[in-house]
Amino acid sequence: MKRFCALVVLLLAACSRGRPEVPILNYHSVGAATDAFTVPLPAFEEQLDWLAANGYHTGSLHELLESRETRRPLPPRSVILTFDDGKEDAARVVLPALRKRGMRGTFFVVTGNVGRPGSLTWDGVRALAAAGMEIGSHTVTHARLPDLFGEPLDAELRESRAELQAQLKQPVEALAYPYNSVRRRVQKVAAAAGYKVAVAGMEHGTDDALRLRRFTVTGSTRLQDFAAACRQ
Repeated sequence: MKRFCALVVLLLAACSRGRPEVPILNYHSVGAATDAFTVPLPAFEEQLDWLAANGYHTGSLHELLESRETRRPLPPRSVILTFDDGKEDAARVVLPALRKRGMRGTFFVVTGNVGRPGSLTWDGVRALAAAGMEIGSHTVTHARLPDLFGEPLDAELRESRAELQAQLKQPVEALAYPYNSVRRRVQKVAAAAGYKVAVAGMEHGTDDALRLRRFTVTGSTRLQDFAAACRQ
């Protein structure tokens, strides 16, 4: 009985948490399947075409913040597409697919991985920015932030943002928590490091600007589930 009551409390707490006013989708990699988080290109294109056919506007996290500050709603049927890790397919596969449809995305870069095999180069990151894509931090090493304290935690957040700003010559205000995991103390350190908006997963995400909830799209996500996430 006690276990049942505890489960009910957890479910009620999850239901009471807010969600962003627009759906935020989370991708990792697009192309030939190498793991469960890689979305095959045909499936990705089908999802983008579904968005286009149903009149969706692909916005940015900055636009979401601006909408909240000005109290002006985002365009109807807005959705935010986010891409984690800074894999090389972001520039080679994802960017052309988005540009073909006049869409935008937000790309979160693990700065310590830039230039390594399988990851973007700095030229690739700059190409995304030059194409009008939003660039954010995914920390320096993709560490699980709730496991860190003090200087190591602060360094993951501050140094990644500083490096991105130095390379792009523009402000960086967005963060994606590695593993979509965050705690209140981590959120406070992120705010102190200068981030204005951050995204988390279904478990930890809310409507708070520094822990926005997002839906993860995987290689096994069916189009009907994708559509349901967009209609939240």
